Amino acid sequence: MSVQDLSREHLESEFAPILNLSAALQVKQPAIEYFLGLTGSDDGKMFIGNSTKFIKGIIELTNDPDDVVTEVAYKTLINLATKDTICSRILSSENFSDVVVKKFEKILQSKYKHADLVCKFLSNLSRPEECARKVADIIKENEDKLKINKFVNALCKTDYNAEADLHYLAPIIANLSQIRHIRDEILSRDQWMIQRLLPFVNYKESDIRRLGIVSCIKNCCFDEEHHEWLLSDKVDMLSFLLLPLAGPEEFDDNDMEKLPERLQYLPPDKTREPNPEIRCILLQAILKLCATRQGRLFVKEKNTYIIIRELHKWERQRSNIIPIMNLIDILIGDEPEEGMENLHKVEIPEHLKEKFIKEDQEDEKEYMH
Repeated sequence: MSVQDLSREHLESEFAPILNLSAALQVKQPAIEYFLGLTGSDDGKMFIGNSTKFIKGIIELTNDPDDVVTEVAYKTLINLATKDTICSRILSSENFSDVVVKKFEKILQSKYKHADLVCKFLSNLSRPEECARKVADIIKENEDKLKINKFVNALCKTDYNAEADLHYLAPIIANLSQIRHIRDEILSRDQWMIQRLLPFVNYKESDIRRLGIVSCIKNCCFDEEHHEWLLSDKVDMLSFLLLPLAGPEEFDDNDMEKLPERLQYLPPDKTREPNPEIRCILLQAILKLCATRQGRLFVKEKNTYIIIRELHKWERQRSNIIPIMNLIDILIGDEPEEGMENLHKVEIPEHLKEKFIKEDQEDEKEYMH
C-alpha cells in the first residue's frame, strides 16, 4: 500500500462522517471547502477522484440545506469532472443513475438558484463521448421524466430561470448530441427543436451558449438522411450557418440574388462571428452538408462560394484556413466521378491522405505569410 493510499484511507475514515447531510454545519462547511481547495491541482483531483467515499460524500452535499455548502460541493464536482477518468468513475458510482435524473430535474426547476452550477457539472461530466453515451442512456431509460425537448425549451427561453442564465445547458445538449438517439430526438420533425436552436447561432450575450448550440447543430449534420430536410425551407439551415460567416461586403445584383434571402443586402456594419472556434464549427457543419451530391449542388446554387471567398480574405486564425480551403475546393471543384459522389464513404489511400495533409500545411503556411 502506497503512502498516498494510506493517507487517503486515513482521510476517508476521518472525513466520510463529515461529508454527510446530518453532520454539523461548523464541521462540514470547512471540510467541503478543504476538498474544493484540493481540486486546485491535478494531483488533488486524482486523490479525491480515486475514492468512491469522497465522491459519494461530495455529491450528497450538493443537496445540503445550507447554500454555501451546496455551492462549494458543486464547484468541487465541476473541478473534478475536468478529468475524463474521474467522470467515468463518477458515472460508475453506486446509484448514480438516480443522481443524474435528479440533477437534470433540478435544471428544469424554473426557480432553482443553483441551476447554473448543475449545468456546469453535467456539462463537464458529459464531455467525454463514452460519458455522454452513459448520460444519454440514463435519459432514455427515464424518458418519462427527462425529455430532450424540455431542455431545448428551457435553453431557448432566455428568461426561463430568474436565478440562473442556463448558458451551460447548451454544451450539455451539444455533448449529448454526439449520441445518435439524442440527435434523432433533436431532429424529430414534429418537435421543431432544431428550428428553435438555429437562431441562437447569432446569440451575442454568451459565447458558451452560442458555441454549445453551434456544436449541437454540427453534430446533427452527421446524419445524411436528414440533409434534404435541413436544407429545405422548412429548416433553412444553410442560411443560419452562413450568416455569422458573412461580413459587410457588397456584391453585384446577380451574385446577391443567388444568395439565400437571409444573406441578401446585409447592412454595412455587419460583423463576422468573433469567436474563431465557432467559425470553424460553422465551416465544418457546411462541409458535412456537402457530403452528398444533392447537398453539394444545393450549397453551390445558393452562391455559398462568395461568402466563403470573402471569409478567406478576412480570416487570420491559422486553424481555420484548412476548413475554409477544403470548402472552397468543394464549391468550385468538379463533381466526383460515378460511385464516389458520397464524400463520407470514399476510401482514401494512406499515401494520398499524407499527400493531402502535406499540401494543406503548405497552403496554410503560404496563406499566412
